[in-house]
Amino acid sequence: MSPPEITMASRAVAFDMRSAHPASLVAGAAAALDDDIDAVRDCLARLSELLATVAAPAPVPQCRSGGLAPWQLRSIDRHVAANLKRAISVAELAALVRVSPGHLCRAFKASTGDTPHGYVTRRRIRHVQSLMLTTDWSLATIAGAAGLADQAHLSRLFRRHVGTAPLSWRRTWQQPA
Repeated sequence: MSPPEITMASRAVAFDMRSAHPASLVAGAAAALDDDIDAVRDCLARLSELLATVAAPAPVPQCRSGGLAPWQLRSIDRHVAANLKRAISVAELAALVRVSPGHLCRAFKASTGDTPHGYVTRRRIRHVQSLMLTTDWSLATIAGAAGLADQAHLSRLFRRHVGTAPLSWRRTWQQPA
């Protein structure tokens, strides 16, 4: 998933979001403030989109008919968030909310539209993205902190879910030092 291009027509400057960082988006908006209010709105909209992608908390799954109770979804969400550093099994989540593993899979899917494993994986990827933006840790260290087997496992999952290699994503979105 590569971010779209922003063009600040009044300043005749092509502004490629792939090479933009939040600070440069804000600086671009500030520079265009007197000249082109539409360019400012565009920069701020893109900044908002970027921040929503990586900084927003993971949504708590919503309860649908025939699924898990809201307290069960909240318990699973809290447990997953607190235990991303290690393996989390379906049996463990099922025991947490006092149902069988098979029932958990069916009810979780009915409640959220996603499988428990898929939900945990997406939470891990969001955690990886956050760590890549806020630390200078190696990808191998980040993989361990996110409960993934190794850097290769992180790379496979990241590419599958985000659409680009983790190091490439990090170079694109991390604020320059």
